[in-house]
Amino acid sequence: MKTWQSFLALGIATSAVCTIANPLQASTALPMTLSTSEGYYTMRVPDTNTTKSAYGGRLRVYDVHVAKMFEVTHRVCATGRLSGGANWTYFAGSGAINMGNFYISCALANDIATAYGLGNPERTTILHFAGEEPEGDPRTEGVPILNITGGKIDRWMTFSRNFKPSR
Repeated sequence: MKTWQSFLALGIATSAVCTIANPLQASTALPMTLSTSEGYYTMRVPDTNTTKSAYGGRLRVYDVHVAKMFEVTHRVCATGRLSGGANWTYFAGSGAINMGNFYISCALANDIATAYGLGNPERTTILHFAGEEPEGDPRTEGVPILNITGGKIDRWMTFSRNFKPSR
């Protein structure tokens, strides 16, 4: 086998391994840290201005953050890891701005998933805490994202604007 053929074979093999090991791409992900302990979830984002455009369009960063809370809640409810729903605490500004506490029932998360549809899974890492441990156990899984496109964008923006924190 010639040198160029060896490099080509190595490149193809490496590409195949990367594709198999990382089948889910986080193409729509915004920076955030998600954590959980006993049915309570926390979202911590670096953004201080959550009203700015998320992707250069009409969706705001806030709209995407609320969508992620629904996506994760739907996923953990659908897999049987939650029965009633999830209590979320949402912090902006890397934890300096308390955006509020939100309760998302499994029924509401399912209704939203049905209304908007689910797209491709997005690699989502959630830190799982148990007891008093100082560091969470990071677990990454594919969480299907809501299909908030086209005519559904305005509907979602209205919904997220009216989905108020419980605090």
